[in-house]
Parts: sequence; C-alpha cells; structure tokens
Amino acid sequence: MKKLISLLALCSIFLSARLSAQTLIDYTQEPAFKLNPVNESIQLAGSLALTGSAILCDKVFHIKTNDFETWEANYTLVPYLEQFLMVPYNKALHYVGTGTAAMALLTPAIFALTPNDQWLTIGVMYAESLLWAYGIKEWGKLLVHRARPYMYFEDYPLDKVEEGDWNCSFPSGHTTLAFTGAAYTTYLFHQYFPDSPWRFAVTGISFGIAATTGILRIASGNHFLSDVLTGALIGTVCGVAVPFMHTSEFYKRFQKKNKTELYLSPLGFNAKFYFN
Repeated sequence: MKKLISLLALCSIFLSARLSAQTLIDYTQEPAFKLNPVNESIQLAGSLALTGSAILCDKVFHIKTNDFETWEANYTLVPYLEQFLMVPYNKALHYVGTGTAAMALLTPAIFALTPNDQWLTIGVMYAESLLWAYGIKEWGKLLVHRARPYMYFEDYPLDKVEEGDWNCSFPSGHTTLAFTGAAYTTYLFHQYFPDSPWRFAVTGISFGIAATTGILRIASGNHFLSDVLTGALIGTVCGVAVPFMHTSEFYKRFQKKNKTELYLSPLGFNAKFYFN
C-alpha cells in the first residue's frame, strides 16, 4: 500500500509539473547541465574501468574467496549496536526491498517533463552516476569479507551460500543504487525547477523510497546498519557529484585555456584538462 501511495504521488507530481513546465523553466537561460567531450570521456572511461575491473576480478579472476567451510559465526566481530538489528533471512521482505530499489532507480523518469533537448544530457549523466556507484559498491564487496546477518542464524538460505553471496554484505548494493537515483532526482529537480512548489515533495518521496529500501535490507536479514549507511553515502555522493560536474559552475574552473597540458614533474607525468 505504501508503495502504491508513493507511486501515485509521483504520478501526480509528474502530471502537475508537466502541465506547468512552461512556467517552471526559463528557456532564455543556458541549460542547467551540459555534456562536454573531454568530461564525458573521463567520466565514462573511469566509471567503465572501475565497474569492468570489478566484474572481471569477481567473475573471471575470482579474487574473493567464498570458502564457507572455514567460516564460523562469531558474534564478537559484530558491533554491539548492530547485533540488536540482526534478524533471520526473510524472502518476502527481500523481494519488496528489491521492488523499492527499482522504484528509486526509476525516479529520474520525472524529467520527461524537461525539454526534449535535455533528455540525452540527463540520460548520460545518470548512466555515469550509476556506473560510478555500481563500481564502488562492487569493489567494496570484493575487498571486504563480511558475512550477511542471516548467516548468524540456523535457517540461513543455502542457495545464497552456493552462489557465494553470503559474505558480500558490505556495502548494501540495493541501498547504494536506490540513493543514487534519489540523490540524482533531487539534485536535478532543484536545478531545473528551483521555484517549483513540488521540489520538497520530490525530495521527500525520492529519499523516502530509498530509505525504505535500506530499512527493508536490514529487516530481510541481508545487511547490517553500517552496510546500509555506507551504501546511502556512496549513492548520494555519486548522485550529486556527477551532475554537479556538468554545471557551468564546475566548467568555469577549467576555462582558463582550451587545451590539455602534459608535463613532467619529480613524481612523474602529470596532465591537466581544460573544459570549454
């Protein structure tokens, strides 16, 4: 019921904002965000390299050991506060949490109300945000060996053990991606529609769905509180930082020259990139 209410609220916001889009956007000013060949090359190359290397190291090189036979449930390794939030695995809540994460990821669809010439910019920036967030959380799971909370109970899911997913608790991937969508939607909405009466509603609903995802990941026995908080931080940073690096405020810092400089220093080769 809560998900239905949130979905209806988002639809209401979309329809109302669409009807008044002409009054919300000042078409005489330059767009709030711009794509730049140099910037996109760096963003896409970096995020794809981060995500691709994590997938290769996990699926091809298998750098993470998932030896369940040598693992023991040691409560002393779990922070005292987080022990109170540990619960057995709940498949129903697991699926509901996946659903709310998907809803949070779809919140940028509200920008269909922006001018058509901004859709490519919005799509590219969102793809970059998700790639950075996904790559960071995947490397976190590869480097940190942390058993999920449900492993401390007798009725843990055997299929998760067989899949090797049982010790990939940190950070929460669902929460990371949910907060990426929420932060991205909130930041862009405030930039495109700074005077809209809906901006606080969009913020509340977007982050409300993302927070619900985090709560459900804990309630389903999949994650500890620190996993969820870390995922929320990663997602929020990626959801805001990437679009910010496409604003005129950011580009102005690199408009001193129209070239790329490569020079030798005592520490090796250094490069400077200037955007126009």
